[in-house]
Amino acid sequence: MIRRGERRWSGALACRIGEGDAATAISFAVFFLERCKGRVGAYASRGFRLRKAALVPLKAVRISLFAALVGLSGWSAPVWGQEAGGVVGTRSLGISFSYSKTSSHILIGDADKRRIWTMGVEYTHLLHQGPLYRLDYEGSLMPLFEETDPTVTGTLFTYGGQDYLTPQTPVRVLSVDYGAVGSEPTGKGSSVPLYALYGRQDTYAAAFSPLGARISALPRWRVQPSFAMDLGFVISAREIPVDDADQFNYMFSLGPGLQFITGPQSSMRVEYLFRHMSNAGQGYENPGIDQGVIRLTISRHW
Repeated sequence: MIRRGERRWSGALACRIGEGDAATAISFAVFFLERCKGRVGAYASRGFRLRKAALVPLKAVRISLFAALVGLSGWSAPVWGQEAGGVVGTRSLGISFSYSKTSSHILIGDADKRRIWTMGVEYTHLLHQGPLYRLDYEGSLMPLFEETDPTVTGTLFTYGGQDYLTPQTPVRVLSVDYGAVGSEPTGKGSSVPLYALYGRQDTYAAAFSPLGARISALPRWRVQPSFAMDLGFVISAREIPVDDADQFNYMFSLGPGLQFITGPQSSMRVEYLFRHMSNAGQGYENPGIDQGVIRLTISRHW
């Protein structure tokens, strides 16, 4: 049995635990355990049976374990005030990085094996907030944008155990085929398979996405699921993704992410996006690019 004074102390412990302070909760639990150990000797000296006395530290152990678990669960608890905008304020400015190793036909793009990385800045502004979600405007500027396209650099065939290489001026291609692309006559009506040799060519560009929105769940929690959509364009030094396409391409991306609140005014967000880029028929060629993109954004909020 816990006496009246101990019940008041236990209530204070519960109040502290509710604040999500792990260190304080564990310290209180250890202190309570020491008090209960002292009670065991007192109960035994008064003639209580050992079985009843042993129940007191057992209860203390249970309370200490509960306090530790609840305190550690503070990572997913509400944090840092309840002002407008939740824990991340109403505006943010961040540095954003994105990378896609390859491209393929996902929805409407046909250009294969394009690699793109970007670096830029992102701005967000709160549009609306409810108890379970918030809606933000977001815009981004990417002055560093590099696309790497596959090129054909020559052909190769093997005859009589010897390789014959024919180099050529690199030409960007829509897709990569590692099988035979033709045949080479060897005389007397016979031929051998002809293979393409591939290289890569970099194209530098800049991108701007002035139209974007993000919806985030649990705006007052340390981990916030989100979903974003961005619309913009890319201006490149030459036509992309192939010759006779266009230097001006439209771009949109959308996908889910997780935002981690790392401080009262800072956060880190990781996203996996679908991104499409094409010239909407303005160029002679318009194969388009579909990609799965990983994006990392580190932001400062106010």
